Amino acid sequence: MNVEFDFDNRGETSIQIRHLTERFSSGPYRSENDLRKKFGILEYLERKDVKMPNLKIFPIMDTDDSPYEEKSYRTGNLFSSSIFKDRIIPIFNTPNLDSVLNECGFRIDPNNKIGSYYALVGKYELRDLIDALKDCKNTNLPIFLRYCASVTPSYQDSV
Repeated sequence: MNVEFDFDNRGETSIQIRHLTERFSSGPYRSENDLRKKFGILEYLERKDVKMPNLKIFPIMDTDDSPYEEKSYRTGNLFSSSIFKDRIIPIFNTPNLDSVLNECGFRIDPNNKIGSYYALVGKYELRDLIDALKDCKNTNLPIFLRYCASVTPSYQDSV
């Protein structure tokens, strides 16, 4: 499974929902070719009309910083002007990922959030994370996790 992450400042600063429209219409998100240049591991079919037929973009966002744009984000309307609009699947955490994970019994160290996230993924099986989050009304993160499982050979039979 090819997964690329697009952070600002190595994940130390958050990207605001209100800035996603601009983000998904500039830089590497202007075209499939520009996206390929930034994220070289993504499948790219040179001679096809749709060069990246298997591309899916999962912005994983906290909703606490942009309450006015939250509905537009959740419905996908925020991405209507992006050439990738049909391939963007918005993932939300209300109010934020830390509170969602804490609500589901996972401890996140506020002084080492990125490390806590990596430790969480390293400590638990993907299906355990899906099960722990599936009934949480404050996130749809299991959509992303199920997709990851569906394209990971060792998990394909369990989703």
